[in-house]
Amino acid sequence: MKPQVDLVPPPGDRHDPSLIECFLRVQPKAQIDSARKGRTLIQEDDFADHSMLLLEGWIAFSKMLPEGETQIIDVMLPGDFALIGAANAPVAACSVEALSDARFINIRPAHANGPRPDMARLRELMAAEIVRTQSRTSELLLRMGRGNAANRLAYALLEFYVRLEAIGLTRGGRFTFPMTQQKLGEFTGLSNVHVCRTLRRFEREGLIAWPTPTEIDLRDLDALCERSGIDLTVFRNEILARRTP
Repeated sequence: MKPQVDLVPPPGDRHDPSLIECFLRVQPKAQIDSARKGRTLIQEDDFADHSMLLLEGWIAFSKMLPEGETQIIDVMLPGDFALIGAANAPVAACSVEALSDARFINIRPAHANGPRPDMARLRELMAAEIVRTQSRTSELLLRMGRGNAANRLAYALLEFYVRLEAIGLTRGGRFTFPMTQQKLGEFTGLSNVHVCRTLRRFEREGLIAWPTPTEIDLRDLDALCERSGIDLTVFRNEILARRTP
């Protein structure tokens, strides 16, 4: 399947050029795969020696206890890159599930190896994405270990907002939000009851609203920042791993 020009996200200050643009220059005939919402693409401990580049949609990485309790470790958004496995470590550390309809490219080792300058640039962009993943994972773990329900949920909503804002997928504080309350609880380590009560409180206080069943509007960013202990300007730099001159 031939790549389409409209798959490249709107320009933002996160990538210049975008990882998608760079990859499609290097591999113009790359196969684009798709998955419907709810499909499990990879199970934990499956054989995997590849990476993933997400073109459209949301994808979750999760771990599961023997009793069935699930923790979402990270969520991929459009334009994100993630290691699923590697040639010398061909085992998936997490299960990979589509939270919405998604389109993606599986990057095999041969797709990014080689001495050419464009290949080297591609690997640099991939490495930067790994740093960004580590940055947001560390922020989430801090709140999982030390934060209450309001702190964790406010952080999660702001993380998605900042990442989507950087690629032009927000309108004010409004953006598409395909996660159910159960999935949001799995991401923040909270029960459905805690998620429901906290989101209702946020709504009553005017912090958030639900314009449609698949959209959320963050109406009071300052209050959400206060709940999560975030300075939004500093947080943008940290979560996107960039330096302010």
